[in-house]
Amino acid sequence: MRFASCGCVLAVCAAALCAGCMSYLTHNRGEAIVWGVDVDQSLDVAEAELAAGGAASILGVWCLRDQVVTPEQAARVAQLYLRYVGGLKGYFPVWHLTWAIADMYRLGDAAVRTALQPAYDDARRRGTQLGGVAVAHVAGGPPSMGDAHFLGHYYALKHLVVPGNSEYLQSESEYFHGRPGRAKDVPQRHGDAEER
Repeated sequence: MRFASCGCVLAVCAAALCAGCMSYLTHNRGEAIVWGVDVDQSLDVAEAELAAGGAASILGVWCLRDQVVTPEQAARVAQLYLRYVGGLKGYFPVWHLTWAIADMYRLGDAAVRTALQPAYDDARRRGTQLGGVAVAHVAGGPPSMGDAHFLGHYYALKHLVVPGNSEYLQSESEYFHGRPGRAKDVPQRHGDAEER
């Protein structure tokens, strides 16, 4: 799902807030976990979205923020954050990417927090500079988890890889099908032997 402009995204989010349809927002991690998510394949999708650019390109990482990740996956998230955050324009993408890093950091174990530390330090600084709701998401209080609203949930369904759950992508190749040129943008992870 791609949006024409950040202004359009903000308008939709504001309408969602005013309509009270934040039915996917929770402070209970058990309600936010997507059981069976393949974080590595979902990160490949998220990286392709970031490489493609646009206001919504950061949502692949945002959709993963509440999931259980390994220190290696956290290091990859930190690397993606540090590579792309400086090029983001507008409130929405910076807010959601800093929110993603802050939640992943606060929900992670010590090794995950160590892997995310440089990204988290930057996310807290940027989120605080943004002001508004971004401050609450990066600087304190319980993590706000889940897909937030129906648009966030729809995006998650189209960008998280959850083999065996037919509501979500079954593999990253399902995402890349029909997107010529994007598959080559995602580097193979060291040790991957199977065909993607």
